[in-house]
Amino acid sequence: MMGMTKGWTRRAALAVLATGAMLGLLLPTAPHAAAKDSSDGAAQFIESLGQQAINELSDDGVPASERKQAFLDLLERGFALDAISRFVLGRYWRVASEQQQDKFQDVFKRIMAQRFLPLFRGYERDDFVVSGVGPDPTQPSLYAVRTMISRPNQTNGEGPKAEVIWRVRPRDGDYEIVDVKAEGVSMAITLRSEYNAAIQQAGGNVGDLIAKLETNLAKGAYAPDIAGN
Repeated sequence: MMGMTKGWTRRAALAVLATGAMLGLLLPTAPHAAAKDSSDGAAQFIESLGQQAINELSDDGVPASERKQAFLDLLERGFALDAISRFVLGRYWRVASEQQQDKFQDVFKRIMAQRFLPLFRGYERDDFVVSGVGPDPTQPSLYAVRTMISRPNQTNGEGPKAEVIWRVRPRDGDYEIVDVKAEGVSMAITLRSEYNAAIQQAGGNVGDLIAKLETNLAKGAYAPDIAGN
């Protein structure tokens, strides 16, 4: 199903914080602001992001509408949505109208919320650990922050873990996420392949893609199968 990002599972849900398009009320700025444009600052950014996301998005006591808005705010504030959208649409971004570009970004954020927000249930602070950071091997101007994510509710932290790599760039004394690789799968590359194929099938019409995404959203087509992830 288009937009379901094959290869992404419950253990990789935190990574979408990817698609991303995430910080807003969920991410404090002070801890990582002291280490501007450094690998330590990038690691602190992701550590704060993960822990704050767990604190806010895994709490079923918070009304669903508030959790959804927090997720959308987080995407807007913490991810390089404009750059991600341009990459995902590729050459079709240039032929899309400004209205279509804005509409695509709005639909993209809502797809991410429908797909991934339910997967945060059950996570605890120890389920998310930063395991390393360094220059991104394919683009040294970025930082690659490696994290290990456990399946929620594992006994004593035992059991399989998923490696999630966050590609982060400096931004005005802070940081923003440009891509996420979960279990070896790049969110940006996966979406680019899916959406470009869909636009090609529609004869290059970006509006048709947006309409299809809207229809799927209304049907709840991107909601995960919690049992099967």
